[in-house]
Amino acid sequence: MTFGEIYEEHAPAVYRCLLAWSRDSLLAEELTAETFYRAIVSEQEVRSATARGYLVAIARNVWRKYLARRGRVGEMPVEVTAPVALSAEARVDLERTLAAIFELPEELREPLVLYAQGGLSYDEIAAQLEITLAAVKIRIFRARQKLESYR
Repeated sequence: MTFGEIYEEHAPAVYRCLLAWSRDSLLAEELTAETFYRAIVSEQEVRSATARGYLVAIARNVWRKYLARRGRVGEMPVEVTAPVALSAEARVDLERTLAAIFELPEELREPLVLYAQGGLSYDEIAAQLEITLAAVKIRIFRARQKLESYR
C-alpha cells in the first residue's frame, strides 16, 4: 500500500479525532497535515495493518504539543468552528456534539474520541493510553452514558 493510499484511508479518522479535540475545523485540518508530515519524515515505516493506530498516536502527540505551545492545556475556545461545507442543520448538530464531548472529563473524552472518531480497537486504546482493557471499556461506557444525558 502506498503512502497516498494510507492517507486516503486514514486521514478522515485522524481529522475527526483532531476536530473532536480542537473543536476547530481549520485547526484540525492543519494538525492533520502536520500529523502526516511527521509520519512521512519519520524513520519508522507506516505499515498498512497498523497505520490507523500509529497515525492517531501521532495526531494525539501533535495535539498535545499544540496545547503545550499555546500554554493553555485544558482550555478550549468557547466557539466551535465547523466545516463550512456542512448544511446549517448538520453544523448545529456537529457543534452540539463537539461541545458535549468537550464537557466530558479528559479521562472519559480521550478513549471515546480514539474509539468513535479514530476507529481504534479497545486493545489499541489501552496500549496508547497505557491503561487496562477493562479501564478502556468502563471509560467508554461512562462517556456514552454522560453524552446521553446531554441530549
